[in-house]
Amino acid sequence: MLNDLDDTIRELLIVAGGFDPTAVDVSFDIPTRDWSGKISRPTLNCYLFDIHERRILREEGWQIEGRGTNRSARRSPPLFFEISYLITAWTVNHQVDDEHRMLWRALETLMDQPVLPKEYLKGALREYEWPIHTAVAQLEGVLKSPGEFWTALENQLKPSISYTVTLGRDRAPRPTDAPPVLSTGIRLRLPESTAAAGFVLDAVFHVPPGVSSAGVTVEARRILESGEPAQQPDAVVTTDEDGRFRFDLPPGRYRLDAFIGGEVRRRTVNLRDDKSRRTGPLLSDVVYDQEGRPVPGVLIEVEGLGMQTVTDAQGHFSFDLPPGRYVLRLQFDGWEQRRQAMVRDQAYAFQLAYGGVSRDGDAE
Repeated sequence: MLNDLDDTIRELLIVAGGFDPTAVDVSFDIPTRDWSGKISRPTLNCYLFDIHERRILREEGWQIEGRGTNRSARRSPPLFFEISYLITAWTVNHQVDDEHRMLWRALETLMDQPVLPKEYLKGALREYEWPIHTAVAQLEGVLKSPGEFWTALENQLKPSISYTVTLGRDRAPRPTDAPPVLSTGIRLRLPESTAAAGFVLDAVFHVPPGVSSAGVTVEARRILESGEPAQQPDAVVTTDEDGRFRFDLPPGRYRLDAFIGGEVRRRTVNLRDDKSRRTGPLLSDVVYDQEGRPVPGVLIEVEGLGMQTVTDAQGHFSFDLPPGRYVLRLQFDGWEQRRQAMVRDQAYAFQLAYGGVSRDGDAE
């Protein structure tokens, strides 16, 4: 791979840089005093001086290939490495003007190619599956002690250009076969109810402190097959003194627009049939304070998934999640706590104690 990269850089400098290959050499030798004393014509030296992993690009876990097909495979995410060159210009009689012109042309050539063009790639790089990014004359690519470097080579101090190429490499050369992945994803349970039961405003929307839930106008628009809501509202209602509202509408998905505190807040809900029942894993819980009283208005987030909800007036909340272990983040009045939760194959309810004091008793 490194030899192919050397050949690619040589091709890039000669062709894109407009250097005459019969008059200018591109070398990857160590620029020692002995080497510089033997060159027979102007030379651009590209010395490979450092290789290290770019850890910011590292991913953990597995990558799934062929997802949703009759054959899938998994493999470890690739590791990416920064390969750093030190580019210097040399002439037979140490003509500084000529060396500076060569070095500047090399700089202009490389800075114009932040991604190595495919037409210059050589060998195995032609089959490389990711874009090959480069960086030119960056501080992190510079030798920490250039004076010591040239002293070690017993050569004169030269102006140089740092040139870094990022290449990825699979941790496992061949993917590991796995059973077909026929269905994936995370199901998000939308707030739902029946037309007869209706909704509670603060169980669907976040109502800011000090803002009343009574007398709030709520509009409902059916979600069409295109995924967009209807242009005109199917129903407009006002919440009662307890913040409850009901729609006399057929079952389906609706977008609700609530005018709360001078702002329009939107949320998608499910209006289900009276006889329908929810099935599947359900994370259901009640948040209590240290006195055992339900705490409404607690913002709860499933970390890593971006799923959020707010406890209702009875401190209750729920998520529709695949079986597994999750971390919940609870936020309330500037306080923040984390709790671990396990979703099992069957609906499973348990209780958390907000404020650090547990509460005995069974959940609903």
